[in-house]
Amino acid sequence: MKIAILGAGNIGTLLGAKLANLDSTDIFIHARGDHAASLAINGIAVEGIENFSLNPNQYHLSISDVGINSTFDGIADVIFICSKAGDVRDLFKVAKRLCHKETKILVLSNGLGHLELGIEEFGAHRMIPATTTHGAWRKNPGNIVWAGLGSINLGQIGNSPSFEEMTELFSLLEKSGLNPNWIEDGKKLIWSKVLINIAINPIAAITGQLNGDLLESEIFETCAEVMLEGARVARLEGVKLDEDENLIDNLRTVLQQTSENKCSMLQDVRIGRPTEIAFLNRMIVNKAEKYGLSTPLNQLLSKLIESLTLY
Repeated sequence: MKIAILGAGNIGTLLGAKLANLDSTDIFIHARGDHAASLAINGIAVEGIENFSLNPNQYHLSISDVGINSTFDGIADVIFICSKAGDVRDLFKVAKRLCHKETKILVLSNGLGHLELGIEEFGAHRMIPATTTHGAWRKNPGNIVWAGLGSINLGQIGNSPSFEEMTELFSLLEKSGLNPNWIEDGKKLIWSKVLINIAINPIAAITGQLNGDLLESEIFETCAEVMLEGARVARLEGVKLDEDENLIDNLRTVLQQTSENKCSMLQDVRIGRPTEIAFLNRMIVNKAEKYGLSTPLNQLLSKLIESLTLY
């Protein structure tokens, strides 16, 4: 199977590295900057949950600053978009070049709105609702720390591909050790991940703490309240979520499983890079306003993160 990884940051590079280790895959990675240059020259090094490395000849690579060779047009059977939320729209343009008529597309980027945009661009029959709970951060260009063993979750919404249509990809994800799960309700799948992100990312970014540090009782209570504000919005949007107690238990489990992970928003704030707050907590606030619902914690976190990224 020919698989393209677009926006290969931390999660994308981990995904590409794991899949490239399989004999039955042909992997194309699209990255940028110093990280892309290192992938081209030195290969990929992964440490943490597993320790292994790949040579550059084990995958194809394009560098966004250079462009994509036309020989790659129409090659991809499956495309994973793993970028920052703000880059998804631009990477859909790249995906159009790599697509053929049967290509399936999964967006693992954080936040709301990507699936809907993808359906507009490619049609629902090509878009697969997807999330990941793997934790990864970049030690150096080309060097990824796999800090939290999670899963890759796939689902269905409307007339998107069924499980039967995804068995080959599902099998490859299993063989690679990326722990795929199939969750029938794709809308619930996307929102469940967003609720985790809004609870963890801005608080970790503001406090400068690892995920596991958020399990401290008072901080965890705040994380849970932020999440439950978002859950109230999700239910107004027609999402059939689990009970609040189960959502809180899931939040605790994710923090435990990714205890050594530096969340992406913390990494962004530390290096002065734009965050994904507009697709997470700010999106919750904006959706809540349509229903006349107050979400003060999400409003506060949005304002704080937006203030941090102004300087």
